[in-house]
This record gives sequence, structure tokens and C-alpha cells, in this order.
Amino acid sequence: MPLTPMAVTHELKCIRCAYVLRGLPVTGACPECGRLVMLTLVETLDLPSQTLAQPRHAKRLARGLLTIGAGILLWTVGTTAPPAGRELVEYFSGRPPADSLASYLGVSLSLIGIVLLSIGSVQLSRRDDRVLLAETRNAGRWLTAGVGIWAVGAAMAVIAAIVGLDRFVRISADGITYSSLAVQLLGASIAAQGLRTYVTVLGRRCRRFRHAGSARQSIEAMLIAGAIALVASLGASVLPQPFYADLALFLAVIGFLSGGLLLMGAVYLLVNFGWIRSILESPPPTLESVVHVIGLESTAESPN
Repeated sequence: MPLTPMAVTHELKCIRCAYVLRGLPVTGACPECGRLVMLTLVETLDLPSQTLAQPRHAKRLARGLLTIGAGILLWTVGTTAPPAGRELVEYFSGRPPADSLASYLGVSLSLIGIVLLSIGSVQLSRRDDRVLLAETRNAGRWLTAGVGIWAVGAAMAVIAAIVGLDRFVRISADGITYSSLAVQLLGASIAAQGLRTYVTVLGRRCRRFRHAGSARQSIEAMLIAGAIALVASLGASVLPQPFYADLALFLAVIGFLSGGLLLMGAVYLLVNFGWIRSILESPPPTLESVVHVIGLESTAESPN
């Protein structure tokens, strides 16, 4: 006794026109736009991800990932906006600006970002999820160690801004600033190794690695942009004036543009982390919950 085609029993919307496909056979097409129902099923269900074991604490991992993204964004704003503002003021006014509220605000934002990074790292690297532990291996240690080094660099910047670290060591204020940024960049590079692993593993449940791949590219691009911004800004500050004024200005512009790319990468990273978080907290429905067999075609006996 053959069965009738399976039908959609879920409030499934067509991926082209958002028409509700409930009650339609899976072998049919959308009555509004003609898009095959099967294509909507493949796109919505994300079948490859359903073959993977789900993490034990998906919501906690989702919150941790989003917390890390928010921390990276705040840190990026805090470290790039004040130096860029000072360079612009100095260029247009012809004299370096005095320490202002913007500098302290930038340090505060970067410190808050480090705190959020630490909280998110703890949430990701807890060892009570055997599935995630088996897939990530030593990624948690890399992430924790990197954030720790990152925090040391941020603490140097805070002490320099509040107490004046140049009073106790024979290093200029700019030297302390760039040393702090170098330590933070080193920590970010180490943390990125662990974070990239987590993004890959958690992103497997999110549109076949689409957002995970974009997030990994953002992490790598941000590291490169941060290194370029640090080297260019350092070069612009140490070049003797007025002999290399043009080169110093060129390096300052390079640092400014790299800082902008760093900020754009942080925003893009947070958006992709948001996509992965939404999938972890609300995974796509299973095939069994979306379609079912309507029933038997006939209960009469077939002729011999």
C-alpha cells in the first residue's frame, strides 16, 4: 500500500516570498513564487548540522561567545578612537592636545572590554561539556592564556593613565602606551588561536560554517590590521621632526585607516557571533518535526 507524499506540518516560510508552506507536499512548489518546497527545507533545516552532537550547555556557550564579541568591540573602540582623535587634532591645530576626558574614557572602555572578554572566556572554556571538550581540545587554554596576557597589557594602560607609570620607569608616556598595546596584541594573537577553534566548532551548527567562516576571517583580518596600526603609529611618533614630517604623516594616516579596519572587523565579528548565538539558542527544527506522512492511500486489498 503506497503512501501519499510527505507534507509540511511546521510554520515553514518560503525562503523567497515568506509564504507559509504548511500543508503543502514536500515535493511541491510554493503557490506564490514557484520556489520548490524542498529547497526551502534544505536551507531552513540545515541538515548537515543535525548530524552533530549538540553541546550540553548551548545557551551558556552562546552567551559566552556574544560576550566575547561585545568585549572585543568595546576594547577596539577604546584603543583606536582616542589615538585617532589626538592625531587628527594635532594635524589640524598644529600642536599636540592635552590629556582629556576622551583618553580616560578610551582606557575605561578598553578595560571594560577586557573584563567582558574574561567573562566570556570562562563561559567557553569550562570543562563540563564532554562533546565540546573533545572537539576543542586545548583551545580553552589558549583562549584563557591569551586573555590573561591581554589583561596585563590593559592594566599597564590603566596604571599609566591614572597614576602615571612614566614616573617610576625611564620610559616616555608614548613608550608605555605602545608597549601596552604590543602586549595586548600579543595576548590577542594567542587568544585568537583558541577562539578560532571555538568559532569553527560552534559554527558547525550555523548554516554549514557560513557565519563561522566569516567570523574566522574577521579575527585574522583584525590581527593583521592591529599589527599594521601599531607599527605605523609607533613609526609616526618616533620619527624625528621636522626632517621626516611627510613620512610621519603618511604613517599616521596608515595607522588611522588600519584602526578603522580594526573597528569594522570588530562590528562584523559581533554580527557573526550573533548569528551563531541565535542558532545555538534556537536550533533549526528537525526533519521529523517539519514533515510527516499524511496517511495511507487506501486500506482496500490490492488485486492479485
